[in-house]
Amino acid sequence: MKKRPLQILVVSLLAILIVGGIFLNNKYAKVAMSETNNSSEIQADKTADSAGKTSNTDAKKEKSAEKEKTKLKKEETKSSKVKEKATKETIESNKDKQIKNNEKTKQEKSQVAKNEKINEQQTIDNSNKKTVKGEATKSGETPVPHPNKSSAKQPNTQPNKGTVKPSSQPSKPSNPSKPTPENKPQPEAKKEITLSIRGTVANSSTYFISPQKVTIKEGESVMDVLGDFCRDNGIQVGIRNGNYVAGINNLYEFDKGSESGWLYRVNGVFPSYGAAQYTLKVGDTIEWMYTEDLGHDVGAPQG
Repeated sequence: MKKRPLQILVVSLLAILIVGGIFLNNKYAKVAMSETNNSSEIQADKTADSAGKTSNTDAKKEKSAEKEKTKLKKEETKSSKVKEKATKETIESNKDKQIKNNEKTKQEKSQVAKNEKINEQQTIDNSNKKTVKGEATKSGETPVPHPNKSSAKQPNTQPNKGTVKPSSQPSKPSNPSKPTPENKPQPEAKKEITLSIRGTVANSSTYFISPQKVTIKEGESVMDVLGDFCRDNGIQVGIRNGNYVAGINNLYEFDKGSESGWLYRVNGVFPSYGAAQYTLKVGDTIEWMYTEDLGHDVGAPQG
């Protein structure tokens, strides 16, 4: 009898323990499930947040890439404009250099042409000097003025057969009369002309020889007198082919335009033929003048 209540107590305790374990197991199972669900939700939220952040990051990267592209395009456009500007400046600079080089080449050519003219004239002058010296050496004469032979009267020692009769007595030899101032040889008068050289109308003081007396020789031409005068006075003169004056004192034809050059006038008249063909006379007046308008500016009728 005593054992039975004990068994019942033990069975009751076991039953209580079992029921309590089942209850606790269910309770803890719900808690674990809730925690699991919460953890899943948290993980899902985290995943969503991560996806959102990734999406935002991608969007930011795209925007940043677009900005970089836009910036690169602007820089390329700016660089292209700078290059175009530099190219234009280079082209203009090259044009300016080409123009300056062309002007320099023209000046050099002009200077070379002038030097050639000067050298040509010096060669002609030297050749003329050699020719004159050679002729003087061959003839043994020097170009000096000769006295007028007709002015020296010789005493007449021959008797006039028509008026003097022969005498029977020998006549005494007559002593030659002493020369008197009247029958002395008179020096020939100087053969002179008047020469002047005028330069440009606008700048005549640079190329100007005032009218002055110049001694000439028999048969000399206007060209001969000009060449001798310039040579004796150290004035540069350019004579072409012996009959054309191209320049005097380095002022040449065409230096003042296509209608400029040298003309000459004798006794106020402009001859229609070359200076080498005009033979001078004593007392003539020669004027050399530079025209810039085919003679209109100096009064030449052929201008």
